[in-house]
This record gives sequence, C-alpha cells and structure tokens, in this order.
Amino acid sequence: MSNYQYIYDYINKIDIECQNCSKRSVVISNPENRKETKSLCVNCGKSKIWKGESNSYEFGVRSQKTDGISIGQPVDCYFKSKLWYSTIFKGEPLFAYNLEHLNFLIEYINDKLRERTKINGNWSNGSLQSRLPNWMLKAENREGIIKKLNELLDK
Repeated sequence: MSNYQYIYDYINKIDIECQNCSKRSVVISNPENRKETKSLCVNCGKSKIWKGESNSYEFGVRSQKTDGISIGQPVDCYFKSKLWYSTIFKGEPLFAYNLEHLNFLIEYINDKLRERTKINGNWSNGSLQSRLPNWMLKAENREGIIKKLNELLDK
C-alpha cells in the first residue's frame, strides 16, 4: 500500500446508527461547504441538517462544541451519532467511518510489511497510516483486530 490516505478522505459519507430506528443511516457532507451536511435514514426517513458553522477540525477530543468537526472518536464528526462500523478491541475503540475506511484498515493492518515512502521528497506525517495508534499496529494484535474488522464488514 503505497498511496497515503487521510482521514479527511473518509468524512464526506459516514455510516451511522440511526438514533430513531437503530438501522444504518448516512451522514453526507460537502467538503466545499460543510454547512450542507445532513443525516438521512433510508429506513425510517429521519433526517437532520448539521448546524455547525466551521470547517475547522479537532482531533481525538470529545468536544461538546457544535460549530467544529471532531475527528478520531467512534462517533460521526458532525452529529456525534454512533458509527455503524464500531466495536471494542481489548478496551480500545475500533471504528471506521464507512466501508471504504473499513477496507483500508483491513488492508493496512493485514499488511505485514508496512513501508513508509516519501512523496515529493517529504514524509507525510499527517497521513492516516502514520496516525494509527500503536496498539493497532502491533503484530500480536493483528489477528484479533482483523477478526473484529471482518465482523464489522459482515454487519
């Protein structure tokens, strides 16, 4: 896997658990104008429009603010709804924003040779590959994490 991925690549369509019917719902966001973000459940019809006012990001912070986007928690970064692809592994949250993110995690964690390469002569320290937590990258956890991710894939 040589191309760098970024968490921002996965936050424009987020699969969540509908707060109304507990089935899979989706949050759709326009990366050019986050004010157009909305949540829609095709099962029960519940919909919401995001009231946030900012395209600024907060990483790994449980924020009560409604005007920014909080990334790195097992909830969607706009409405703070539970992610559809979410579970626990050894007390740690293991989650993906959507099917593409889940497939990226399965492929990357399953890769036994994770080489970093420079892009245009520079390291990409902001990439998703460089920001995954250490527990997720340990060889001793690989089999268990892949099992959990595959369970989410079958959900």
